[in-house]
Amino acid sequence: MPTASTTPSAGVPRLLSFAFVLGAFALGTSENVIAGILPRLSEAFDVPVSDVGLLVTAYAGTAVITGPALALLTARMPLRKLALLGMLLYAAGTVLAVVAPTYGVLMAARIITGALHTPVLVAFMLTALRLARDGEEGRTVGRITLGLGVATVIGVPVGNALSETLGWHWAFALIAALICITLVIGFAVFPDDRTLRGETGWRSLRVLGRTAVLGGVAMTAMAGLGAMTLLTFAVPFLTNTGVDERAVAPLLLIYGAACLVGNILGGRLTDRNLRRALTITLVGTGIALLSAGLLGGSTIGAVAGLSLVGITYFSTFPPLNTWIATSADGIAPDLALAVNSSAFNIGIAAAGWLGGTAITAGLDPTRLPYLGIGALAVAVIISILLRAYHSRPASITATVN
Repeated sequence: MPTASTTPSAGVPRLLSFAFVLGAFALGTSENVIAGILPRLSEAFDVPVSDVGLLVTAYAGTAVITGPALALLTARMPLRKLALLGMLLYAAGTVLAVVAPTYGVLMAARIITGALHTPVLVAFMLTALRLARDGEEGRTVGRITLGLGVATVIGVPVGNALSETLGWHWAFALIAALICITLVIGFAVFPDDRTLRGETGWRSLRVLGRTAVLGGVAMTAMAGLGAMTLLTFAVPFLTNTGVDERAVAPLLLIYGAACLVGNILGGRLTDRNLRRALTITLVGTGIALLSAGLLGGSTIGAVAGLSLVGITYFSTFPPLNTWIATSADGIAPDLALAVNSSAFNIGIAAAGWLGGTAITAGLDPTRLPYLGIGALAVAVIISILLRAYHSRPASITATVN
């Protein structure tokens, strides 16, 4: 079943590409903004900081559960309608957060926006891939994941600054404004492509039986578990070397810049050779974790190690997402990407638990990188097996699928 026109694409229009990046930046900022305004929310609603932290869990947990479910329910919906309706509802949920009078209302707003996070991103990615020029799929996907990366670097700090100077409401107001701008641009330039994306209903579940898709999802989860075991605890990793807490923010900007470079690099590697890019970026992340463990005893070494992990791990985003989408093409690419997003969030949650448990048990934070190497090794092995599997004669591969 075809999923796109056979006419060569002219590429993603610049204004639409800008909307994808801006929308991804807004979604990424929304997902993580609570970390920057947590103390102010605790004061405003008179609830413990631990309860405020549940606002992060509610968003991520809802995205994990509802992402695949909504992909099944919206498989027949044109991508334009899915993206615009998703953004409209997301904007409404964010406005609800801006005016939330109680902690309970804010929690409801986080659940609403968390549910819409994955459908909007999937609509962005699939539309971008349909419009991408041949040989530029990786860079096209990379622009969207770049928006998510930029949110980590500057979105959360900006939200924190607004919260500290004007009040926590303004952090959510910024997100609402960005979503609304993206929505307006989307109404103007989002293509109305009604081509079916693949199977619908329960038949689309067979995409999860594809070896390439399952392998891609497993690589995403393992890479997230391995790298985020360190990156989630970047602050104690740095301060353990004697860095003053006031110097952490500037040092994290160096790490953030490295993440953006990695994302761009991953897109270029993907367009050259997708299968090779998977293995190279995953091997690189494992080596970077080992280097971070060896260098983490000094401030300069810790910053260098953290930046290396940022470059290599973020370079995995374009090839992993492109691999999932292309492997599921014609069956259910939206469901496959949604499941992959859930695997990503599960990997991050597991990394937080593993790293937190280890530190609580007395592990030196400089040893955190070593905890993730095993997970990266599993991801590398999967990528090598998939390369071998897909180098088989086409008849054998089709029979196995």
